[in-house]
Amino acid sequence: MINRMVRKGLAGLIVLMILFTAAVPLSAGGEEQPDSIAAKVSTEKGALKLRKTAGPKGKVIGEIPNGTCILVTKEAEDWCEVSWNGQTGYCKTEFLILYRGADLSLLDYRVLRDGDKGDDVIALKQRLQELGYIRSGAALTNRYTQETAQRVILFQRQTGMTEDGVAWQELQAYLFSDKAPTCSQTLPRIRTKVADKRNRMICGCCMGEGCECCNFTGYVYN
Repeated sequence: MINRMVRKGLAGLIVLMILFTAAVPLSAGGEEQPDSIAAKVSTEKGALKLRKTAGPKGKVIGEIPNGTCILVTKEAEDWCEVSWNGQTGYCKTEFLILYRGADLSLLDYRVLRDGDKGDDVIALKQRLQELGYIRSGAALTNRYTQETAQRVILFQRQTGMTEDGVAWQELQAYLFSDKAPTCSQTLPRIRTKVADKRNRMICGCCMGEGCECCNFTGYVYN
């Protein structure tokens, strides 16, 4: 058990090393201002407030989810000027992990989780399907469902990442890289089958709404 945990921890560390190659953490108030600084929001709980002006009295113009990677446009000891989701504002430096020379391509992605919709969700599923984490031939929609989260967990498990079912920016950057591993695990089957009001057998995972389990038909024919 201990050896397995050690191997898993090492796998996760390798993923982070790939994503932040040549990226060096900065201490608050670093002497140099590098060309590119990425930062990861790190709070004990909840989102980090994005303020219009530096300081605790600045108007809150957004809340950045914990774990999100953002662009730092100006570093300062107490408050950093940052860019996130099309907005520029200020965040408390103590809640940011700063990286010098980080690969800013991961900022092209948004964090995806259950309930999200969009073309980027389809792209995520297509890539998971290419690597074998979703069955070949399954119809793909633009909805991020609980079943999508389960397939993301398969990828997280294989790469040693935290298994939370959230497609973080680092995860997507690694997933779309040529270093992403193919699936070596057995894909889960439909867990339950239930009858709807018309006595049709529907997928108990999505309750007929459609998911990867039932190829998004919502119905079970065998």
